[in-house]
Amino acid sequence: MSGRELSLTTKSDLVLRDLDLLTAISRGNKLYVNITVTSLDTELARDLEPLAPRPDLRINALRQLRASGVTAGLLCCPIMPLINDAEENLDALAAAAVAAGAQYMAAGVVFLNAPAQKVFFPFLEERFPHLVGRYREGFAKRAYLRGDYPRRMAERFRRVRSRHGLASRFPEYLPAEWPEEAQLALPF
Repeated sequence: MSGRELSLTTKSDLVLRDLDLLTAISRGNKLYVNITVTSLDTELARDLEPLAPRPDLRINALRQLRASGVTAGLLCCPIMPLINDAEENLDALAAAAVAAGAQYMAAGVVFLNAPAQKVFFPFLEERFPHLVGRYREGFAKRAYLRGDYPRRMAERFRRVRSRHGLASRFPEYLPAEWPEEAQLALPF
């Protein structure tokens, strides 16, 4: 099967178990693999994503995907105010992404709906107690932060990407074996 557009997002380096398959799929389809990393700081990453592989393992997975010709990039999601949003953190992620061959890097500010708040706020109370009040205030009435913060983060992330020559999204491309007629005919 060819002529499809597929995207895969993962926090795991186990994506490499399917490297041969992903490489084969990418030959006749538009395939984008997104590796999520929130920080290169191993201790912080362990706090934020206790069950995810270490950041260096995920960056290595990105490197191997790119070395195999698979279109891949880095997602820094979620960006959490006063936790992993420092420009230095984002710069380190961008530098690692470039070194691994990433073609793009995207980010998104954390959003916390009511069920997520029930899990996230106790985590904050345990690990970042000095931030609980600010987060409760920021997410009291809605799941998404409003105001100046999202705009400032978008600008910060634009600067970081620009410094490192990274696109904000995956590139448009035609795979090597893209079929002449990629559009499927409707069955009726």
